Formats: sequence, C-alpha cells, structure tokens
Amino acid sequence: MRPYLFAIPLLFATAAAPAPDPVLDKVVAGSRAVGPASIAFERTVRATSQEKDAAAVTQVRSDRWDGQQLTLLTVNGKPAAAAELADYRKATAGKPVPGYHRLADFLKAGASRLPDAQGRLVYRITGLPKGSINVGKDISGDLVADAVVDNSGSVPYVSRLRVFLPKPLSFFMVAKLDAFEVVNEYRLGPGGRPALARSIQTLTGAQFGKAGTTRTEIAYSILR
Repeated sequence: MRPYLFAIPLLFATAAAPAPDPVLDKVVAGSRAVGPASIAFERTVRATSQEKDAAAVTQVRSDRWDGQQLTLLTVNGKPAAAAELADYRKATAGKPVPGYHRLADFLKAGASRLPDAQGRLVYRITGLPKGSINVGKDISGDLVADAVVDNSGSVPYVSRLRVFLPKPLSFFMVAKLDAFEVVNEYRLGPGGRPALARSIQTLTGAQFGKAGTTRTEIAYSILR
C-alpha cells in the first residue's frame, strides 16, 4: 500500500433535460469563480499506512500552491531532498489542483437532490468525471458523492463533500478495494469566497495478497 498522494488538497447523461435548479446553478457558478489561478494555499498532508500484522508507517509532508504550480516544501519535518522533489513532480504532473473550483465539474453534468433526515440541502452525484480520483487505477466512474449545501447566507455554497465507493471493487486481478472515502470540508475564506479547508481520505484494500489501510489527513491554510 503506498502511503501518500491519494490527494486530491471530483457523470452520466440523462435521457431528459433536468428541471431548472436555481440553487444548483448558483453553487456551480460560485465554484467556477474561484479557479486555480485565483487561489493560493499551503497544506500539510499526514498519511498513515498499515499492512495487516505490521507496524503503521506515517509520512508528513507540506507543499504550496501559488496559483501556478505546486511545490513540495518538507517531508517529515525536513526540507525536501532532490529525490523527493523529483518523485513529487512526477506524482503530481497533470493532476487536478485541489480546491473548491473542482465542484463545478462534479455538479455541472447533473446532480439530484437527496432527501435528508436533518433537513439539509444535499445533492447526490453518481459517477465522477474521468480523472478525478486515481488510486493506481482511475476509479472516478465507480464513485458516488454527496454535496451538502450551506444555504443560510446570501450565496449558497457546498460546505461538505463526501465521496465514497458504494461497493468493493477489484482490478488488475491482483488488487481489491474494499472501501474508499473522501470527506472534504469547505469554509468561507478571504473576500467571502469558499475554499477547501480540510480533507480526510481513507482506503482499505489488498494488493498482491497484502491487505492494508491508508488514512490521509490534509489541512489547508488559505493564502489567497
């Protein structure tokens, strides 16, 4: 089980056009308004992996997005070494930049309102766009997501997004994903713009007969 870079810092066509949904339209528009070039953040990623009957292994790293590129800063409290920088650049090349802006892609192709016992406004997304989440295999289309909307202010925004695997998934004949979940929390940042603040990702599965679990906690410090 690889201990890090399940980061993240997210649809099927319907036969008939969906009914107009002004709240959903506002959420999508708000997401599009905070594109990657307009944001900056630093984040701390703490990833703990544990194989069955083995000691847990934890790695802590920090990096920064300045609106143009991601830069690895530290690994386990020390400045990143040349080899670590090279691995990081390779691992992040071509990957989406995490942030609130990604919700537009998740929601724009269609999301259905989900009845909620707590009276919250929740949108369900069945199948994420290709390339959203890769764990050695792109599993985006197999995932389901629930977006909780905070509609208490003048402009609605997603305050919480839960992405999960509804049933176990086998691939490559040598690997099985028993459970996968990502919970993103968003808050209003500078200028009242929503921003990704925290993410917790958990993965349980097996590869080549070795079972294990990875838990990744990511804390974001909003710079812009």
